[in-house]
Amino acid sequence: MYLLSNINQLIALGSLGMLAGTVFLAVDYFLYNGRYCADRLKEYLWPLIVFSTVGSVVMSLVYSEYFGFIPCSLCWLQRIAIYPQALLSVTALKLGDGNFFPKYGIALSIFGFIVAVYQYIEQMLPHSAGGILPCLADGSADCAEKVFEFYGFITFPFVSAVTFLFLIMLYLYVLRDERATA
Repeated sequence: MYLLSNINQLIALGSLGMLAGTVFLAVDYFLYNGRYCADRLKEYLWPLIVFSTVGSVVMSLVYSEYFGFIPCSLCWLQRIAIYPQALLSVTALKLGDGNFFPKYGIALSIFGFIVAVYQYIEQMLPHSAGGILPCLADGSADCAEKVFEFYGFITFPFVSAVTFLFLIMLYLYVLRDERATA
């Protein structure tokens, strides 16, 4: 399990870096109208989107298929939000579709973000408090179970929420770039 603990540590640190990048992108986009990042990011947007979506899919499959972790029903909902984005982002990269796909990506990412935040809140509440809604009774893992936890607050739903926020910011920059070139 040495490999698993190292992967967990890498994911936790990566999520903190991604969160810092997301905050930086959001501040630039919303407060400075993309003045600092838009031109610098232009050629890296699609590779970042593809890397983030495909990386998320690979990570979720490695944990469930290789390490044997059973995803809960809320994890499945988050997978439903990220899996199509991986396929669609590769297709959009190949076809150069910066107009339609980002809109779908934003919609899927907002859905995934909401589910991830709900699961994160459910995990952080004491078990006696319970969640706002019960976890689906489908025989899967407990949604409140923390598969890993670093620094007292980084769990899988946290990583998922940060990833969805990061993707939303990247999609907003793609749409901004498409509007500027149109």
